[in-house]
Order: sequence, then C-alpha cells, then structure tokens
Amino acid sequence: MKTYSITCADSGAACPASFTTETEGELMQHLEVHAKASHPDMKMDDETIAQIKGLVKVS
Repeated sequence: MKTYSITCADSGAACPASFTTETEGELMQHLEVHAKASHPDMKMDDETIAQIKGLVKVS
C-alpha cells in the first residue's frame, strides 16, 4: 500500500508538523486544516497547492 507524506519543513517553513496518509486526497485535507489553523496568512490557491503536491513523498 502506498503512503503519502509531507512535513512543513519540506517547504522551508519553521514548523514541526508532519502528515502521512493512505491517499493524496486525505493528505491534502489534513494540510488544508493545518494551514488554516497554523498558517492563516498562507493562500491555498492553485499555485500553492501545485507546489505542495510537488513536495509530497510517495512510498
């Protein structure tokens, strides 16, 4: 089974959060909630989402 993972540090943020899920969709849902709570100034527009998806590790 594949897993999808990312840490905020992967993007250069000084944030200890990390996430690992079974699907990319679930991972993006967690990231959206986290961004709203911990990074309220971050715009979750198409460009940002594309950049985040580029940092996701699949294993």
